[in-house]
Amino acid sequence: MANWLSAQTCPLPDGRKLAYATVGEGYPVVYFHGTASSRLEVLLLRELAANAPLQLIGVDRPGYGYSSYVPRRSLQGFNADVTCLADYLGFDEFAVLGWSGGGAFALAYLTCNPNRVSCAVTVAAPALPFDVSTAHNLPLAQYIMKIPKIGELAMTQLSRQLLKSNGDTQTFLATPQGKQLLRGCSKTDLAFLHDSYWVGLMYQSMTEAFRQGNAGVRAVIEEHQVFIKLWALPFEAVGKGKLWVWHGSEDKTCRVANAYEITRLVPSARLEVFGGAGHFVMFENLQRLGQTLSSNS
Repeated sequence: MANWLSAQTCPLPDGRKLAYATVGEGYPVVYFHGTASSRLEVLLLRELAANAPLQLIGVDRPGYGYSSYVPRRSLQGFNADVTCLADYLGFDEFAVLGWSGGGAFALAYLTCNPNRVSCAVTVAAPALPFDVSTAHNLPLAQYIMKIPKIGELAMTQLSRQLLKSNGDTQTFLATPQGKQLLRGCSKTDLAFLHDSYWVGLMYQSMTEAFRQGNAGVRAVIEEHQVFIKLWALPFEAVGKGKLWVWHGSEDKTCRVANAYEITRLVPSARLEVFGGAGHFVMFENLQRLGQTLSSNS
């Protein structure tokens, strides 16, 4: 993993750096990772990249991984960074893919830059304002949104346990913080977590989110604060056939009602609800996802 952990970086106009990781060769797809994760999440999609074929670019949002921290105040604040990266890599047009919290940022990029995006897929993404009462099916997330100071303390503890576990997934899952995360999973998600290789990569990506310590914690808190604000996006800019919204019917982390709300706001979007699936629905349907991205790029 050492080569992945070193990270490639793109210089930004204000002096910051943006870190990214690339898997596969083919049509470019910018990947927006989940909240409290990192560019390494793209490693979970190597099969997708190889079979499609696609070039997937996972990007650390500010404060995560190796990307320089800057305060978040809106979903749109990350758009300029993504455009800089696309220009740096020489992509005039590309697809976007966002999972979980990253789906909201992917939608923000699509609506504000429709001429740069050939198609977009959001998976298990929250609709804003995110319902605090059901968020993640965990008290931790509810504290982060309702009482940020307490949420920050809890998230600091979580990050310390991840870093202390040093990549040993079972050690982390045995901690109180790890057990709490498991309690927030649906039955289908728990079954998916039996794959030790997959779950190892997932927790490596989460650990990487806190490489910068407090900056990663602040990034998580700020993203959740953004998620409880109303949308302020030009949804009317989304052309027909550009957006696919995927969701698992049994998702406990981000309830399926979020998908219905997004498609209400973007009537031209195509909604796919996967019966019996949970929050990890994307990783269980990589072949279908590859077909969707390839045929519309």
